Amino acid sequence: MSLLSRPRRPLPALPAPLSRLPVPDSLVPFLLALVVGLIAGLGAVALRELVDAFDQILLGDLGGVLTGVGGDWMIIWVPVLAAIPVAWIVIRFAPESRGNGVPEVMSAVETQGGRIRPRVAPAKALASAVTIGSGGSVGQIGPVAQVSASLASSLGRVMRQPPEMMTLLVAGGAAGGVSASFNAPIAGVFFALEVILRRFNVRNFTLVVVSSVIATLVAIAIVGGEPGIAIPSYELVSSLEIGFYALLGLAAALVGILFFRLVYLAEDLISAIRMPALARPALAMLAVGAIGFGHQEIFGIGFAVIEDAAEGRITVGTLGLLLVLKVLATSLTIGGGSSGGLFAPALFVGAMLGGLMGAGFEAIAPDNTGPPGAYAVVGTAAVFAAAARAPLTSLFIVFELTRDYELILPLMTAVAIATGGAQIITRDTVYSIKLGRIGVRLREEPSRAAMDQITVVEAMRTNVPLVDADATLDDLAMVLSRAGGNAVAVTDEAGRFQGLVTATDVTAALERTHEGVRAADIVRRYALHVYPDDSLRDVVAMLADADVRQVPVVARFDQTRLLGMVTQRDVLTAFARSTRPAAPRQDRAPIRRLVGAEQVDTTIEPGSALAGVSLQEVPLPQQAVISTIRRQGVVVIPRGSVELEVGDELTILVEAGFEGAVRRMLADIVHAPAHEPDPLARSQAGAPHPRPSEERDG
Repeated sequence: MSLLSRPRRPLPALPAPLSRLPVPDSLVPFLLALVVGLIAGLGAVALRELVDAFDQILLGDLGGVLTGVGGDWMIIWVPVLAAIPVAWIVIRFAPESRGNGVPEVMSAVETQGGRIRPRVAPAKALASAVTIGSGGSVGQIGPVAQVSASLASSLGRVMRQPPEMMTLLVAGGAAGGVSASFNAPIAGVFFALEVILRRFNVRNFTLVVVSSVIATLVAIAIVGGEPGIAIPSYELVSSLEIGFYALLGLAAALVGILFFRLVYLAEDLISAIRMPALARPALAMLAVGAIGFGHQEIFGIGFAVIEDAAEGRITVGTLGLLLVLKVLATSLTIGGGSSGGLFAPALFVGAMLGGLMGAGFEAIAPDNTGPPGAYAVVGTAAVFAAAARAPLTSLFIVFELTRDYELILPLMTAVAIATGGAQIITRDTVYSIKLGRIGVRLREEPSRAAMDQITVVEAMRTNVPLVDADATLDDLAMVLSRAGGNAVAVTDEAGRFQGLVTATDVTAALERTHEGVRAADIVRRYALHVYPDDSLRDVVAMLADADVRQVPVVARFDQTRLLGMVTQRDVLTAFARSTRPAAPRQDRAPIRRLVGAEQVDTTIEPGSALAGVSLQEVPLPQQAVISTIRRQGVVVIPRGSVELEVGDELTILVEAGFEGAVRRMLADIVHAPAHEPDPLARSQAGAPHPRPSEERDG
């Protein structure tokens, strides 16, 4: 059985004190985003320390021993020896930890509802730290994004969050990891929005910002407030330079595309070699060691080399050589199957390209050109923007690292041209190619499917038959018969939900014995349940995995409080209702005549018992549905969570023959003063009972 088809194991229920915390539902996302930021900040700091530790152990201690025994050339064996445990981790423990890490996070958001296996976090952290510490030509931004996203996903699973919230937590984790690594919270936010989520809205932005800010504050508190790369400030010398920066943008587009194409070409070539899978990374790292012998600047992350290029301390010949060697070394490291990110190598390549071209521009027009270091700074952003198609991330990361506004025009020019030029040449990015290879196709314009848009509260039924825990089998059989359904809910003496008893359970108990059996003896104490704000996709997955016909709906922070039930029929009905095309207003009357429905219009008067009541609490019969709400001239979509207000104009469609009953009910409810004793309950008692045939399938 594959990992994708394996049934989900039910998670343990939250501890009782935690599940009953009086936390408003609207505050929960912000609290979770805060915790994700805390986790991401700690994860980023921990990974940084782990990389430093392995750098000292492998290149420092082990490299010193090897070079002391056999000479300086023995340093090439350090990455080879380190590649063996990395390959074992990747192949045997967590295949998702191979390579960059960002495409795997994007895949989880796109296809898994934000679910990432918990083991990915330690596997990715260890594999990447060993790879970087041994001289692998990769970065830590991709790994820290995946590690933080994995930790955030685990938090979301423990807190039983729906897929939409899970994806936001994962994006917040990735944003926090990037923010904490560079001390660049704005860039972290746009990395999550541009690359991970690929959609902008107020909710996404708000929650990701919370995680990013908290993660940055955590990193500052632990390691200080210095930026991840110390880049000097420069300014535009003359307006003529904009043309030079535009040329740099064009070159960055070409180099960025060539860079990631070579990465995947190396992967194809190395994969074609007939040898044990565990040996391929070692072979690739042998080549990396040979390339880096005498030029150890290409080993590891390379931030110090970027700083040297930005300061103008590298000669022109060395800039060109390091550009070529870094591209080759990174292609072999990632293509060979090791673990590490492509973010830092792209910055490295961009700095070398920018410094090289800046030196050329300075030679051509020395009086109208800034120093090569300025072009190196802009080049870092331009190459990554071309490779990842993430212009805002690229722009803000350099802006936050320099903390200077003077280069903003050159940055915007080069980044825009690099992004646009790369998009014209190819629609592929450094991340989308990997996604395509694992069978994930990104939608050009992400949209939510109907199953994701509809929440449980809009589909569930609230008229769930209840029995006490001490009910006999005869009591259970009678309640099931009257309700016409397939299950009844069992509560204890305090009214707390205990679980469900199905008709099958009662029949089996009657066949075995009859005397002394109570509901408490045969109740299914469900670990399975959903929350009102879960999507129908969650319900469908749960119904299919557990092979059940209904799932109880409970309060998110009090799982003993039963709110309703959602059945297979409810899911199908809600889905069918949501996918019916909306007709223009002038065409509704003919349609009503065709389907035999009648229209009932009413208005919520001041003092009405329905003022402030949500739609799912309105006791309409099964034969009626609120089709339209007009509020101050604006149409409000009649979802179950919408609360009615004074002045709302309701349009209700009613099956033929039930119009009179609905009008009488509305006369009792809509115009009833709110202070009358329980007018809703009184009307519910008088409402036409659903036909048994409609309930029996539940």
